[in-house]
Amino acid sequence: MSLRNSYAAVLQLLRTHKGLSQQEISGKVVQSHVSHLESAKTTATVDVTYELAVALKMHPAAFFALILASHEQRPAREMLLAALEEIDELGLADAVLPTAPRNLVSSRVEEARKKWVAVQELKREGLSQSEAAKRLDIPDSTLRRLWHQSINK
Repeated sequence: MSLRNSYAAVLQLLRTHKGLSQQEISGKVVQSHVSHLESAKTTATVDVTYELAVALKMHPAAFFALILASHEQRPAREMLLAALEEIDELGLADAVLPTAPRNLVSSRVEEARKKWVAVQELKREGLSQSEAAKRLDIPDSTLRRLWHQSINK
């Protein structure tokens, strides 16, 4: 069974169970999009899923848990307990999580930064470009480029 079909089935089930029309739960999501979601003609973004859960007066995690339970054909309680166990094993069950991703530096950029720092340190020590290239075991052309860079990249 596709996740799109489970989403459609659960959205429709919850909406009708609560006695609401597609228009009543549309809010920030246009009614035609709700209709397309319920007929499994389209998929929803995380933001749309959140908005629909709020319109259904549900916690978004509960809404998505029901969708996944439908998709996996297991009881929602079983699925939620398994998910909580996984989160607990990660040591994140009681943690307040970040709300935005960190700016991660790629390993290539970090390696280049380390080379730049090493070159600048040898330059400050008074080594020549040739001596520094030999000590760091890097090509002369790379050393010359790093030698003349004035900003830490």
